Amino acid sequence: MGSDLPITWPDLETAREALRSGRGEGVKVAIIDSGIDLAHPALAGLQLEDDITVSCDGINLQIDEGDGTDVYGHGTAVASLVLREAPGVKLGSFRALDSSNHARSFVIAECVNQAISRGYQIINCSFGCRGLPRYVMDYKEWVDRAYLEGVQVVAACSNIDVGIREWPAYFPSVFSVRGIDCHPDAFYFTAGRMVSFRACGERVEVPWLYGGTKVETGSSYAAPLIAGKIARLLSAIPGIDPAAVKPLLSVLAERRIDSN
Repeated sequence: MGSDLPITWPDLETAREALRSGRGEGVKVAIIDSGIDLAHPALAGLQLEDDITVSCDGINLQIDEGDGTDVYGHGTAVASLVLREAPGVKLGSFRALDSSNHARSFVIAECVNQAISRGYQIINCSFGCRGLPRYVMDYKEWVDRAYLEGVQVVAACSNIDVGIREWPAYFPSVFSVRGIDCHPDAFYFTAGRMVSFRACGERVEVPWLYGGTKVETGSSYAAPLIAGKIARLLSAIPGIDPAAVKPLLSVLAERRIDSN
């Protein structure tokens, strides 16, 4: 993404302070999910930058304005976790998942491309695709576009095994995240692995449909915590080089050498 700000490579102390003090002000985070329920008490007062629904009638893509609802509950949960971590962010909802929590790869791609074109700096993907090799290119095209335009992509890995290849988490430019049992403020980095970031993703209480809450477990709930931390950095160091964000966050994280 273009910027009139000079490129900045912060020193570690500056970065640590940014992570402590940043609130995400002015940073746009796109939630590619099932929608966001603006009527939920946990999101009281939230105003979305964009509310877009992408669907397919079997032949053609259809892009519509959303209505502030969530068809499954997952997107509302994910949005709330980004806001817990970085309450100053500007959120956008790009609905790709249906009421069964499923989506087609080309629908996801259109949602992401819409978000990139609208100037979002962070794309949160709390889902993964595991399947035929031909699907990989469906994800690679927009992951590459995000990388070239300086947009940070955060994705949840498989809940079964970090060694299972799921997309977009298994691309090296993506912040791939696994949910673990740890303090909600903690996050970890393991070098030499495709899924290298870890954050709290077990027994997480989140808002869900119809104004209720659920206690959920999965990498879906760890990814938005990492997205929020990235937003903190971007807000406190607005001129940071996009290429520096992932290596910088890996240095700021606690290190792990285990495979969990």
